[in-house]
Amino acid sequence: MIEFIKNDKIKISFSIIVLMFGLLGIALEILRAIQSDNFLGTMFVTFLYFTTQSNLLITIAVLLFIFKKNDKKFYPYFAFISLVNISITALIFHVILVPYMTQVDFIQHVLHTINPILYIIFYFVFFRQHLDVKKFWISLIYPLLFLVSVYTIIEPLFGDYIESIVTDFVSARYIYPFLDPKNYERETLGLLSFNLGILAPLIALLSLLLSYLKNLFDHKYND
Repeated sequence: MIEFIKNDKIKISFSIIVLMFGLLGIALEILRAIQSDNFLGTMFVTFLYFTTQSNLLITIAVLLFIFKKNDKKFYPYFAFISLVNISITALIFHVILVPYMTQVDFIQHVLHTINPILYIIFYFVFFRQHLDVKKFWISLIYPLLFLVSVYTIIEPLFGDYIESIVTDFVSARYIYPFLDPKNYERETLGLLSFNLGILAPLIALLSLLLSYLKNLFDHKYND
């Protein structure tokens, strides 16, 4: 196992596979925008999605790894943030969003299933973290900023425009249905109860668990 992990050819080969699927996901999103009636509008909305941002992050993280930039001071933080983001993307999609969808296309599988699995394997097996478990909270900054931006920038400034572009998706102006207060029986109170009382603690627990497991894995196979 240790020889497998430390084999440079295997490490780079797998990293390239992760990179290719990351680029495939982005390419499929661009192709979908090209096929729409409004390319620029669709691309704008596409890059507002947490899913798109997470897939971009893991693609950049793997690209930096391939070009041997993983020894930079910022990289362990960047790679871990990417890990938590793509894990959130996969879990929220399969647990919360799929019930709202009538069909799950290939692009959805690439962005929400294949890429998360590939990056998690890459991160745990081939990347030496060097990040203390106590710093797990750093990965929570990105989701928090995303959440705040939905209510302070995206919905107030671009809500109507997003709805004009995405006409077949519930609560498009809030990016995701679970961020729309109208989808809760008690509206704003229900929104806060779910997102801050349930979702946020679960994300924090996920981040802590991923950090702990990674350190455990590294101590066993990389030390």
